[in-house]
Amino acid sequence: MIITDISKCRGIEKCETCPFKEVSKCMEVCPTNAIRLIDNKAFSCITCGTCARECPNKAIKKNEYGGYYVDRRRCNGCGTCEKVCPIKIITMKKEERIVKNEKREFVYPEGICVMCGLCAEICPYDARMYFDVRDLKSEKNRMLAERYLKIFKSKKLNITEEEETKTKIKHEMESRTSIKIDREKCEECGKCVYLCPKNTILEKEDVDGCTRCNICNDVCPNDAIKYGEVNAEKCVLCGNCIEKCPKDALDISNFMVVKIKEDLKTIPLKHCVNCGLCADNCPEGALKFDNNKILYDPNKCKLCNTCVNICPQNVRINKGSKVDGGCVLCGICKENCPVDAIDMVNVKRFDKIKDENCIGCGTCSNVCPNDAITVKIVKFKNEIQKSIKSEVIFNNNCVMCESCAIHCPRDVIPNTTGYKKYVDRESSYIWTDFDFCVLCGLCNKICPNDAVDKGKFDWDKCEFCSACANICPTHAISIHRKWIEK
Repeated sequence: MIITDISKCRGIEKCETCPFKEVSKCMEVCPTNAIRLIDNKAFSCITCGTCARECPNKAIKKNEYGGYYVDRRRCNGCGTCEKVCPIKIITMKKEERIVKNEKREFVYPEGICVMCGLCAEICPYDARMYFDVRDLKSEKNRMLAERYLKIFKSKKLNITEEEETKTKIKHEMESRTSIKIDREKCEECGKCVYLCPKNTILEKEDVDGCTRCNICNDVCPNDAIKYGEVNAEKCVLCGNCIEKCPKDALDISNFMVVKIKEDLKTIPLKHCVNCGLCADNCPEGALKFDNNKILYDPNKCKLCNTCVNICPQNVRINKGSKVDGGCVLCGICKENCPVDAIDMVNVKRFDKIKDENCIGCGTCSNVCPNDAITVKIVKFKNEIQKSIKSEVIFNNNCVMCESCAIHCPRDVIPNTTGYKKYVDRESSYIWTDFDFCVLCGLCNKICPNDAVDKGKFDWDKCEFCSACANICPTHAISIHRKWIEK
């Protein structure tokens, strides 16, 4: 909860020009009217949760910051919350709305703190502070509380000495071994795509044409063909090159092997990174993470598609009789790459990412399949500081699956594959439910493009990064994104 240091609080500072001022700065900014003056000191909702527990319609809900918000669609104005509030700070507010061209009166509670922190931010004497986070059980939520402390320059956070339950992952991973493709060396021939025994490396898009992979040369017994061009004197028309060509780019014409499809590039951007998410989540135990390798038992597999759906690289494929697409670190791609663009590397688990280009949007936290990421906002933008200072923090749940890097709109997280996803603006949308919105303005503060003003969006500026939805203390903002590859 947010409490007041009464030794610092000055309540209402009256002046000669404004003798009738009856509202303190914290009361002015509080979006839910959750602060009252008693003996010229500010006191507010203690976020005890009594109102939420006693609400007969379950219209009052707890958010991740330890505050509570009201679903005004569920609320029937019964006043139970007002009656049970131990500090008598809740009052019932009447509001008229136009519904189906008719004026209707709605009643809902005010005085419930959403823990937006605006009062702590504006207090010139640092009298408003965060206190006691026993109700924040998860490590992630505790870090969110710490984030708010730094945003609003509060100085105290009284965390109990209780041992928090740590989320356990099924395998311990300090680093993972994965193939890495050097984009500068790679000539995009697609030879690795063809040779991979587990369909681990995939083309970004289907290519129908000769990719100059030179497999034809590898299989020719007489060294008669290179990149699809035939030495007629050496060629014996055995047909080996035609049979092995992955793109069906060769044929026989006039007793001679000829190239029937033009040269094209393939782009093998997707590949298994050996993160182990598929093994961790397989309900049948058909996938096992052992000695830094993912092993597959098709006899146990029920083809439930859990691994297919959770794969951050989208390389798991249901073939009808088995699931394919997991790297076994066989090294065939490395051994046969014609330009030595492939290597086996150890990738260390991420700890913390600080980057000036990071906009603190929270997309990484949003898409993380293992609940491993917290975005700490160190400072909001203001008149002096025009950008948002933030840190991306990874906890022990991180398995380096790179889903965060794949979706990061500013490319500030390391990505070993180069595989990227982007928001399809035409098929994505963000909307604000004003039955939840309390007009706190936190979405305004965090938006990197100034695209939102108290829940209303400028679509020309919005990049669908999810910063507003992640910061909203009442969950009033929802985002639907369709991801595409480019």
